[in-house]
Amino acid sequence: MPSARIYLLLVAVVLAIPSVAQNSKPPAEVDFLSTWGKIQQRYPYENFGQSTFPHYGENQINRRGRHWDLWVPIPGSYKDRYETWAAVKPTVVKSGWTIISENPHGGLLIVLRYNQNGVDAWANASVDDGASPMRFTMDLIEVTPPPISMTLHEPAQTPEKMPTGGKGDFPYLTPMPGSVAHGGQEEDTPFRLTPKGASQDEIVANGSVLRNYSLNDGSQILFVAVYHDALLKAGWDIEQETPNAEVIVAHYGKHGRNLWAYLIDHGEEYSFRVGKEAAPDQMKSKLIADCHVAIYGVLFDFNKATLQPESDGPLGQVGALLTANSSLNVEVQGHTDNVGTDAYNQTLSEARAKSVMTWLTQHGVAPGRMTAKGYGKTMPVADNKTDDGRMKNRRVEIADPKCKAGK
Repeated sequence: MPSARIYLLLVAVVLAIPSVAQNSKPPAEVDFLSTWGKIQQRYPYENFGQSTFPHYGENQINRRGRHWDLWVPIPGSYKDRYETWAAVKPTVVKSGWTIISENPHGGLLIVLRYNQNGVDAWANASVDDGASPMRFTMDLIEVTPPPISMTLHEPAQTPEKMPTGGKGDFPYLTPMPGSVAHGGQEEDTPFRLTPKGASQDEIVANGSVLRNYSLNDGSQILFVAVYHDALLKAGWDIEQETPNAEVIVAHYGKHGRNLWAYLIDHGEEYSFRVGKEAAPDQMKSKLIADCHVAIYGVLFDFNKATLQPESDGPLGQVGALLTANSSLNVEVQGHTDNVGTDAYNQTLSEARAKSVMTWLTQHGVAPGRMTAKGYGKTMPVADNKTDDGRMKNRRVEIADPKCKAGK
């Protein structure tokens, strides 16, 4: 049975519509429990679902909560759905509903909202004039929090041990109750995501770790809703969430950490993929071996040299490297792909290198230990003919000018 609040709301709708019908007398008595029972048998109730409500001229509205698909008969005789809606509309409004939008095209879709007495309900409503008698149909959501909640541990200041060999869980990503682990893998290929506000994928880490789980009675909408709330409470930022409620991209950048997580629900299975963090000692080893190291995860506004907040984590690791190695002086290098003119890419790469150097200076690195230089598209590390190659070429590196590779 529905909650008391939504039950009263449905009663109001069932009561209201017959009272406006033409050429028909309202019944002297209405058996609401019987009416609800018939509706419930034909249109199952979801404890937690999602619907999209078009808002013409603006972005569509998504709402989650208790979900019904229902219809009620409209006694009387009307020419078509438009005449029917004209007759029904005054009583629907009088019963407490607000009309958010009406689209007369494509079959007459009405978006309604009921927001009174602690009830917030949304409905996609329409008139089915192909039925006899005509029907007033409603795809209805009563906005409620997820029926379950989870608490995630906030990532520690010191990087935790990642799962290895397909075993173990991430200490900051707890699986849902009842889940069964199904292994995973460690990958050293670049981890690519679309950060918040970005128009294209970017490489955010040089590798990643994957963990897989199954949950027989899972729901994609519930999965996303539960982890959305839990991640925010644990200090993560939500970078991306797909409209069809399958994917969350999250970033944790506090305390010098640079964690990127990709959560996806496949139905009966779901997985977590987390990018590997580049620690200062790993960057030092790479500098000694190759004389330069790419710092992926340093993000800029599109076609600009403005650093995004997510860059604080990887740049903090560079700062820690320079602080721990006081004799190390570096060249901060900016690199681009081949999109755009040579002059444009050169200017952009120089500006981005200077932005990184400024950030490091503001966070305690002496400016005399660094120089900034842009190389434009002249030093690609991958093929610019592919999206993946261009993504690898858009990067910031630090290099040791005194180093000789292999020595």
